[in-house]
Amino acid sequence: MTDGTPVTEGLPKEIEEGRTFAILSYALGLIGLPFFLIPLIMRNNAFSLYHAKQCLILWLAGIVVSVAGGILTVVCIGIVVLLAGWIFMLVLDILGLGNAIKGEQKPLPVIGKWGEEWFKGINKV
Repeated sequence: MTDGTPVTEGLPKEIEEGRTFAILSYALGLIGLPFFLIPLIMRNNAFSLYHAKQCLILWLAGIVVSVAGGILTVVCIGIVVLLAGWIFMLVLDILGLGNAIKGEQKPLPVIGKWGEEWFKGINKV
């Protein structure tokens, strides 16, 4: 924060405890590691679980982009589709990482609503 206050100060306990896993889900997703599986399996923190679901939908969208780009390589536009898709996925990952750092539970633009809908049955235990 701009006034020198630590980002964790004043956040609810659930967010403080889950923030590390939420951040790691996005950060390690940048290098291709599906760390989001850990909070999905553990399901002991609502904040990290929310961001794990957002990372899961981001990961699935990345697979769709990769497959579509691979198929479209046959007609010579696959590389453009892949590049544009990967840049878009990178931007979404950075936005999600920013939300996790700030302690916010906001869906990712464009695809986040599907993460909330498709995985609403995965709840904290």
